[in-house]
Amino acid sequence: MKLAEFDALIHSDAYRDAAQRVIRQLLEALLFEDALTHACWADTLLSIEATSRDGETLFYRCEARRTASFGRVRIVSTVRREGPGGAADAVDVALLIAELAPQLRADPEQLARFAAELSATHIKDAQTRTSQSGRLLRGRDYNEIESGLTGAHPYHPSYKSRIGFTLDDNGRYAPECTPGVAPRLLAARRECCRWSVSRDVEDGDPLRLLSGAERAAFDMQLTKRGLRPADYLPLPVHPWQWDAAIEASCHAAFARGELVPIDVLGDRYAPQQSIRTLANADRREAPSLKLAMSLVNTSTSRVLAPHTVRNAAPMSDWLADLAARTDWPEPLVRPVLLREIAGVAYVPRTPIAGQYGALACIWRESVHRHLARGEAALPVTAITHVDADGRPLVADWVEQHGTRAWVRRLVERAWLPVLHLLWRDGAALESHAQNMVLLHRDGLPERIALKDFHDGVRYSRRWLSCAAPALDAPPAEHARVNPNSFIETDDADELRDFTTDALFFVNLAEIAWFFECHFDLEETEFWAIAACVIHDYQARCPELAERFARFDCFAPTMQIELLASRRFMPEIRLRTRAAPNPLAQTVYA
Repeated sequence: MKLAEFDALIHSDAYRDAAQRVIRQLLEALLFEDALTHACWADTLLSIEATSRDGETLFYRCEARRTASFGRVRIVSTVRREGPGGAADAVDVALLIAELAPQLRADPEQLARFAAELSATHIKDAQTRTSQSGRLLRGRDYNEIESGLTGAHPYHPSYKSRIGFTLDDNGRYAPECTPGVAPRLLAARRECCRWSVSRDVEDGDPLRLLSGAERAAFDMQLTKRGLRPADYLPLPVHPWQWDAAIEASCHAAFARGELVPIDVLGDRYAPQQSIRTLANADRREAPSLKLAMSLVNTSTSRVLAPHTVRNAAPMSDWLADLAARTDWPEPLVRPVLLREIAGVAYVPRTPIAGQYGALACIWRESVHRHLARGEAALPVTAITHVDADGRPLVADWVEQHGTRAWVRRLVERAWLPVLHLLWRDGAALESHAQNMVLLHRDGLPERIALKDFHDGVRYSRRWLSCAAPALDAPPAEHARVNPNSFIETDDADELRDFTTDALFFVNLAEIAWFFECHFDLEETEFWAIAACVIHDYQARCPELAERFARFDCFAPTMQIELLASRRFMPEIRLRTRAAPNPLAQTVYA
């Protein structure tokens, strides 16, 4: 980024607004996770005592509310920093972390990394806000909305850290900033890859997922080198990944002929909210590409572990069979499963530090090929989007169909099917908002499309309605650093919480708060509507009574993952806390 552009950015309203969002989400998360020991309430005035670098006492103050959704705290005003030197709006995220550090019981190195993620989130959020300034998303195509959303991950405080991206990279490759990305195409020797393909891919060959022109280039480049095209698999790679992680570390594999550069893919691709997932802009019904990227976002590395790449297609085919053989009593509608139809991961002969999963691709079905006549698609994250004109993106639809009727229909058609898969079939899906696409007719929810199955499913074989697929287990070294990356468990509460943490806490709680703020529907009534939908469904399915009790979504509390605190605690592991379940506290009619 040029110096003048950088100077303008850090003195912009977008920079100040982004700072307030990071600080607000950080404080809200730390308060929910009981990490702040010096927080005091006076009615709605929240004061958080902190300590300056000089040892002086100061306060961060704001207006806040405790809500009906899991007891979450919502900050509803600007956060102010008040100390011996005066009072001002809080805009320095790193300073806030330093001044809260004495009460966080944090590992110093972990906390420093977390502070770096928050600081990177601040500047990159400011940059994307500037890029999207004044742009209306209402009425736009699904792909344009996916790329233009700026408010995803409203709980996680390092929601846009993108560690590894410079600001120039962010401007070039971030979905909010770029008109498109041109992936490079490599050929990888089959015996050097972990790969799989769906039963529905022609000839069982990932090459069939390329366009005709791309296949011709693939064959020509390999033949020209005296190599047999049949010995190789296609492997798209993100251009940033090529520059950052591939050309300097994988050159020996190219010299050996294990990897061969082919060309740039011929179709244009648009990055979606997750950055590394690219939608085909030229062939809308063609699969999207999920590409390995050696960056960290929302505190998670975005490479693609080869065992999960290998599991993608069999897991997707199995889930599709599960949904097809399941009965869907009214008002349920069978969800669309955006299957991961192929995956290819290059595994180097000699392990290289940081390279496990650095060169991999998963092909995922496009939502456009599943749309019925009259249907349109909307990212579920867009339900809580406020457009550039200050109106919620869904405002016209909610007003047309009625607030309560719209919410009930949303729960029936989008959330209830995920719970039905757990209760009927024993399959738990990690259905946070970015993994869900709402299909609607004239704004009225019709059904839901679900995605991201290669590492977003859990089950116990004892409760499944049909046999589980044969899957590759993670290698021991991967399991050591990713202890939460597993699929099977015999803990019923763990299966329930895996579903409900994402579905209720990360997802419905945001919509409940949004509807209270923008549509005058109190959170308690929102949850009462959701509870009524679930009770009505359970009354119609008495044969599942034992499952309803085993995976009880009306339990008094649910275990919620501590996404912020685990970033700075001494060791990284699954950390949760029991939170009051809003469904258990509702009075429904």
